[in-house]
Amino acid sequence: MLRFFKQTKTEKLETKLADTDARLALMKAQLAAQMVKLAGQTDDLAPLEQAEEALSSARNYYTFETTPVEIGMVQVALGDMLLKLGREKSDKSAIARAKEAYRAAMTLASLHGDDQQRQVLRGKVKTVDSLLGQGPKTPSLFRAA
Repeated sequence: MLRFFKQTKTEKLETKLADTDARLALMKAQLAAQMVKLAGQTDDLAPLEQAEEALSSARNYYTFETTPVEIGMVQVALGDMLLKLGREKSDKSAIARAKEAYRAAMTLASLHGDDQQRQVLRGKVKTVDSLLGQGPKTPSLFRAA
């Protein structure tokens, strides 16, 4: 009887911990969303670093399979803002970070079965690649011969 009580109490604590972790992760995603919004209002890249850290921290509480759709949406917004500000400020590092954000969002879209979102993100990654000079290489005519 005492053993059953301990197991039940442990299970309750584990459930509470999982719930707390989920709420903390969503709060971190909300913080990231606010930092993206702030970056858009101020045209400053600094808040986006905080957004990246908050999203990275939020992902620590989930496996990719259990990550809520909202985190993927914030990830896309982060990529969009990094790309926008990176282009405006000619900051290749920010543009490269946009690619990372888009690729993480693409993985989440795949896991959630959102093929349409995956295709949109694939196009954004191609745009970033072209801005970074990483597009498909055309073979030299002299090498092909």
